[in-house]
Amino acid sequence: MRVAIYVVDISQVQELEQAIMADFLVIARWERPDLADPAAPEVRTLPLDQVDSPLLLVLNSRKLRKKLEPIVEVSRTGTVLFRQRYQGTLSTPMNLENFPMDRQLFKVEVGSLDNKNRFLIPDEARSGPMQTFTVAGWAVAEEEPMLAGDALAPDGVNTFSTVTAVYAAERNSVFFAWKLFIPLGLIVLMAYTVFWLDPTVLSTQVSISTSTVFTLIAYNFALSSILPQVSYLTRADLYLIGCMLLVFGALGEAVVTGVLAGDEARVALARRIDVIARFVYPALFAVIVFIAFT
Repeated sequence: MRVAIYVVDISQVQELEQAIMADFLVIARWERPDLADPAAPEVRTLPLDQVDSPLLLVLNSRKLRKKLEPIVEVSRTGTVLFRQRYQGTLSTPMNLENFPMDRQLFKVEVGSLDNKNRFLIPDEARSGPMQTFTVAGWAVAEEEPMLAGDALAPDGVNTFSTVTAVYAAERNSVFFAWKLFIPLGLIVLMAYTVFWLDPTVLSTQVSISTSTVFTLIAYNFALSSILPQVSYLTRADLYLIGCMLLVFGALGEAVVTGVLAGDEARVALARRIDVIARFVYPALFAVIVFIAFT
């Protein structure tokens, strides 16, 4: 039996649910010599349950809707053609450690659960994407020809035949550069200005440092809607944590030098610490960027 998977669209990627929203067609052809009839019409339409169908199902289906009636077309020679269009959610495991510079594989897996040892053969000529997909923020393309394989049956003993369409998706990181990296970098630079103020003006230093901390905390809440909620750290998380440590470090340094400057004998020491911090702070920021994005 030859099976084609024709993907009409991938419209959404749901990182938290580890799923994609897809619209695709499954097209199957197989031979039924007992249905051959030279005197019959060129194409006959029959219910699916009358032609000994191979019980095709989408293995990674989560919530799919069938859009076509369960019928087949039978030719005079006994060739059976089945089409079904699906719309909905497909399960697709994702590794988001490299977010937002990640690359994912989206799959559509079709299998046959009949017990007649029929094997599914990829029909590459009728498979592939219909058009450029509408999913925002991703570049999606067919990764390789369709794959044929086997999967373990629910009984844990037998196997059944499968075909899989694989699409490679690469995230567009420009959006996150504007929404995440550049704003956080500006907040870090705002905290950097305290090292250029004289430590004797403690109130001004603390005022700038605390306002920077509050800005960072508020922005962190705003970012919660675009950052994936996973149990491990992503590249974006490393960058965010590093920026938070730098900003809080700048606040701590401002307090220390301000206290030192309160003693006339230690004003020079406070100023030397500020001078050293002017070089150490951007160097640490460069290290954070290097760790997060290389």
